[in-house]
Amino acid sequence: MTKLFRSVRFNIFLGAAITLAAAVGTLIPQLGEAPEKAAAFQGAHPQWSRLFDFFGFFDLYHAWWFMGLLGLMALDIVLCQLWSPPPQFACEEEASSRSSRKEATLRRNPHQALFASRLPLERAFAQAQRGLAAQGYRIAADFATPAGAAFVATKHGLQRWGSYLAHIAFVVILAGALVKGIFGFVEMVPVMEGRSQALQHKPQWELFVDKFSVKYYDGTREPKDFASRLRVKQGGALLAQKTIRVNAPLDIQGVRFYQATWGAGGDFRSVTLKAGDVFTELPRHARRRIAGTPFEVEADVMMPNFTAEDGGPATASLDLDNPAVRFIFHGGARKIRPLWLFENDPQHCLVEGEDGALTHAPKPPFELAAIDPVLFSGIQVAYDPGYKIVLAGSGLWLIGTIMLFYLHRRRLWVIVEPQGGASCVSVGGWSSRGAQDFEAEFGLLMERLRAEMEPRSDLALSRNPLPEAS
Repeated sequence: MTKLFRSVRFNIFLGAAITLAAAVGTLIPQLGEAPEKAAAFQGAHPQWSRLFDFFGFFDLYHAWWFMGLLGLMALDIVLCQLWSPPPQFACEEEASSRSSRKEATLRRNPHQALFASRLPLERAFAQAQRGLAAQGYRIAADFATPAGAAFVATKHGLQRWGSYLAHIAFVVILAGALVKGIFGFVEMVPVMEGRSQALQHKPQWELFVDKFSVKYYDGTREPKDFASRLRVKQGGALLAQKTIRVNAPLDIQGVRFYQATWGAGGDFRSVTLKAGDVFTELPRHARRRIAGTPFEVEADVMMPNFTAEDGGPATASLDLDNPAVRFIFHGGARKIRPLWLFENDPQHCLVEGEDGALTHAPKPPFELAAIDPVLFSGIQVAYDPGYKIVLAGSGLWLIGTIMLFYLHRRRLWVIVEPQGGASCVSVGGWSSRGAQDFEAEFGLLMERLRAEMEPRSDLALSRNPLPEAS
């Protein structure tokens, strides 16, 4: 079982499964974010809805199986990538076991150099270390060889931790997502202006929308700005109050109230009828006499986005895209059926029969001039206790990525051996960016190292690779 979890192939499979699940969550409406769309989907696809509901697709990011995938991914990364620390170059171990084969050891490095120094062994060894330290190298290890001494110098050795930190960061991010899925919540709370609504996940909290305002672009119903003046109470105590807008939420103890959406639920304060040059304002369910006639008229129902469904009146959405109002007439000897008038199309008129069926009618001598709807504010309430964990993991991932891709790790293996009263220096070089990228830098570095070790040097510098070991 451990072998399975430590398999990179299994890790890739888990990543693909989580990605596929997240894609499903973007296609299927989620109850916490768009409950009206989820309800519409369930009504339109009852068979699929039962299956989706069984697997928790309508609240996918809190489903037990999705939480299990995240936890399994975190465990798999720990076992596969973090079970052991990042690999070290076993310089000292190789030196102790292969000290008699320095040529073979150096040959494993893509860059080699060999030069002589007039300094005796001890001074040459110390000067080589000082010279490389001046170039930003750190002495990682030094040891004796059968004939002399050797050391390993590294630069930007932290790079090897970049991938390790990035994987740790991924585990931290997954842990934050698990904390959010288990202890956090998201719910959409539609509240009519001037009313209140208790929260589902915090029933002791009551949300009041004292005022909702929306501004439109000139001559359109396209919203330019909308805002809600909120109060949140617990019992009779006021917790907080604020006017919220998009990207300006209210925060109470880590629970955030976002201005997410708005719409018209069918309620209205009044409508205005226009007959010639006369305007008559009708509060909802209030009768007003039509001038010059024995009839009184009453407005009782509004559809924000009128459509005919099964022959009867309905609304296609809660947006004010095609608002219509039903008018009931009272008085006179003859019964008059209700009329539907449209704000955006004054020429259009429908008659509603006793069975609710709609038929077209000639335009009446008055028209619907304006509607003052009672709007609702859609407040998204979200609590994410894993946010700071995810934020910390993201910062750690950024650090790991910078270390991995922007630090250029180098390693030099330097062996100094006596040659008469002078010294012979052998250097092997390696770079994390490959041989070609390091070639020019290695050559310049050797020139400087030679100059440091031989200020009066008149000995030749050899660029030839080391001879084959016998």
